[in-house]
Amino acid sequence: MVERIRPNPDKKMGTTEADGTEVGSRGASTGAVGYGNPPKHSQFKPGQSGNPKGRPKGSRNFKTDLRETLQSPVNVTQHGREKRITTQRATLEMLRAKALRGDQRALEQLIRLLEKYDEPEARIDAPLGTSDQAILDAYVRRSCEV
Repeated sequence: MVERIRPNPDKKMGTTEADGTEVGSRGASTGAVGYGNPPKHSQFKPGQSGNPKGRPKGSRNFKTDLRETLQSPVNVTQHGREKRITTQRATLEMLRAKALRGDQRALEQLIRLLEKYDEPEARIDAPLGTSDQAILDAYVRRSCEV
């Protein structure tokens, strides 16, 4: 036989189930364990972090490691002479040599790098035309009057 327990109107939590467990405002038993309701013994205690050790000090990310690797020096033999250059420079020179030997992928990669990092040179030594010079002179005159 099931014993019925009437809810206490003075309680703010909600109602009580037949087995004596309280029912929260969402309808789930407060003592129930399930999705979004872990067992009490496995919940974090107040003031305790979910990752107590955290990220170790001094650990570096991939970008930092890559930058350091590319800047480290290597010994390269060019024209019978040994030379110290950065790994980045040596890699670019190898890519260039492969492209010159006819390696299509190396050539495409070199062109892609050129398009990405090439900056157009601004020519400032070219003489101004007479109309351009007149515009600049008028601008200077107006700015000096103010």
